[in-house]
Amino acid sequence: MKQRIALAVAFLFSAVAIAAGSAGSATSKSTFQVLVAETASAASNGLVLNTKVAGQFDVAAKTASGAGDFSLTAGGNEIDHGSFSLTRLVAFQFYGCGEVTAGGERISLPANLCGGRAIFAVDAVSAVNGEHHPGLYEVNCQIHDPGGQAPPGTSEGVKVNARGINFNKHVTGDNLFVMLS
Repeated sequence: MKQRIALAVAFLFSAVAIAAGSAGSATSKSTFQVLVAETASAASNGLVLNTKVAGQFDVAAKTASGAGDFSLTAGGNEIDHGSFSLTRLVAFQFYGCGEVTAGGERISLPANLCGGRAIFAVDAVSAVNGEHHPGLYEVNCQIHDPGGQAPPGTSEGVKVNARGINFNKHVTGDNLFVMLS
């Protein structure tokens, strides 16, 4: 009898621990549209990369398609520009749908407007010299579930790693994931 009670108590504590550990996490295996309005990302060497993109990705299949434009500036002078295509989804962290927090205020949104962090493999083509460059393009959208929040330390914007340069500072950003299915 004591063994049954001990087993029941152990099971109860395990169930509570699992529920508590997963309470703040969300997943999605959906298909999304990704929209990035013109946004700026900076590198530590002073270069600024301006990009915009529209596309679609499937979380379950890890596929992505879409196209965007970029311009690269140094000291305010454009040194390169061109286009890029999304070639695949590398990773996706889902934040939820339906609410965003701005200036400490919670703002309700339609249920299919979602947030998260998506990392895409890209192929960029310079319009200046025609060279192709592979890279990683990370989109971070701060929309989350009602009553929740985006992960601490994250911000709206884009990060890019290309040509050995890490554009890891969000300067501006206005991104959106629209759940399609």
